[in-house]
Amino acid sequence: MKWLRDNILRVLFGSCLVLAAVAPLLAETWYVRPDGGTRYSTRVRTGQCDGKADVPYRGKGSNQHCAFKDYRYLWDDQSYNNDAWVISGGDTVIIRGGPWRVGWDANSGPGAGYTWCLGGGTTGCSNATIPSGTPAQHTRILGENYANCSNGDVPDRSKLTQIFGGFGIITPVNLSGAQYVDVECLEITRHSQCVVFGLPPYPSTCNRSTPFDDFDSDGIHTDTKTHHLYMQDLWIHGHTGRGIKGPIGGEVSCLRCNIAYNGAAGWDFDDGSNSASVHGLWKFSYSSIEWSGCNQAYPGNNAISCSGQSNGGYGDGVGTPSGMCLAAVIDHSSFSYNTQDGFDLGHSDTGTDCPLTITNSIATGNGGATFKWGGNENPVIFTNNVVIANCLRMSAPIMGQPVTFNAHLGDFCRAQDALSFDLRQGGTVFMANNTIVTYAPTTFDIDCWEDHGCSNSTLTYKNNIILAYDNPATYNLGGKGGGPGGFFFQKPIGHVVRSNNLYYGIRGFRCGVGLQSEKCESPKFVSQPQFSKEQDLDKFDFHLSPSSPARDSGANLPEVRIDYTGKPRPSSGNYDMGAIQH
Repeated sequence: MKWLRDNILRVLFGSCLVLAAVAPLLAETWYVRPDGGTRYSTRVRTGQCDGKADVPYRGKGSNQHCAFKDYRYLWDDQSYNNDAWVISGGDTVIIRGGPWRVGWDANSGPGAGYTWCLGGGTTGCSNATIPSGTPAQHTRILGENYANCSNGDVPDRSKLTQIFGGFGIITPVNLSGAQYVDVECLEITRHSQCVVFGLPPYPSTCNRSTPFDDFDSDGIHTDTKTHHLYMQDLWIHGHTGRGIKGPIGGEVSCLRCNIAYNGAAGWDFDDGSNSASVHGLWKFSYSSIEWSGCNQAYPGNNAISCSGQSNGGYGDGVGTPSGMCLAAVIDHSSFSYNTQDGFDLGHSDTGTDCPLTITNSIATGNGGATFKWGGNENPVIFTNNVVIANCLRMSAPIMGQPVTFNAHLGDFCRAQDALSFDLRQGGTVFMANNTIVTYAPTTFDIDCWEDHGCSNSTLTYKNNIILAYDNPATYNLGGKGGGPGGFFFQKPIGHVVRSNNLYYGIRGFRCGVGLQSEKCESPKFVSQPQFSKEQDLDKFDFHLSPSSPARDSGANLPEVRIDYTGKPRPSSGNYDMGAIQH
């Protein structure tokens, strides 16, 4: 009996190994290329290609083993109201050539108008929900250079495959409901420059009736069913609304994503209906969100017009609705030149605690605050960041932008603070080794969201540098003579632990009173400009000069083992304040 049992186990184990080895082989790879053919299906038997070979259509026959000639064939076989993907979960799509249009065709030749997306009307004919993969076998939508699509820590734009939206489509890349899906090596944009946000609408408003302007709204959509979505090497730009829009329902990550020049927000977790993310975990690494609230010129890669809330616009780099909580890990990323706040999770006010980590990142040139978060973000770790709170920067000329980009832009310094955050009872914020340059009216605006106070909450603030400038242009925006204010606590926080910080230019701030480790001296950066005009603060080199009082004056923190540039910090002695170790 033992012999029989052992042999049965061997057979079963061997069968499992065979199934494990075969399972990944069941996945198909599909191809799109300009010299492919039309899609064959049981409903369109005249279709030329099955889409399963990386070869062109050879000119005759149907159902040949060759690539599709249009990206839209992946979910639209051109039969009446058939918008189901041909691929299955766990399959891979490789898209060559391009650019690839999504939406009705705008020309009058073959393939125009109703030929695409008949059942979806104009704005609704994006792709259907992408078939979900599994933890072991993701569905993959890939630009052709996906295996080598970056240049160091940034996407290589010359290698991206372009997908663009037109004819008023809502989004050319619909990732609503995407689960265990990878999207890589794509440029997602539009081919027009009419605008939806901003008053007056410059150069012109988008026409939504005949003749329909050729535009789209948002680059990517997500929803509360979107989870385990992994995006990499994306350039999302030029959309009339948001770069990415919608809540999420689990882990969503972006590695080397550049989101820029979108007419409203960069990444807006608000779908317009206040749908709260569900167990959301957002990972954003080696990525950037910039020029939100600015409409992009076409052709071109700069702003044609920018707007804020007071002139018909919206320009948060990152925005969230109320009634939600979002965990986030932000690393080596940039939030810059957005017409409102750079990074705003300030509406995180519901649900269980959501950890937030922001490290090795920068915010500069934003019209509002730099970083904001709400009381349900807990615990918070904020280390090795560079913050430049020059909230009037976009009021002045910026190299590479037309002189009229800010002709109707306002709302400068609308937040009246550099960094704003809130705590709940028992919450913790750990801020260490940050370099903060500011002329915003208040440096830190801190609140407690509890009626009975935050007696058990803790703010730990160590090894930070604040360099403040007195900017008279802020006096009618909440500022005062003598420089920015320092810490403004709207309600008391039970435990504030400060040590080994450097302050310079803060109005009415005194050092050496009970905190001998803190200093009120100039940080003496390698390049530390005088301030007389907005462009001056573009010229920093934040490395510490040999005579800087911030050198060797930091507390040794086991929580911060590298600096902003990735350089190791010493395990003992010679530990610097600020984001950059000498």
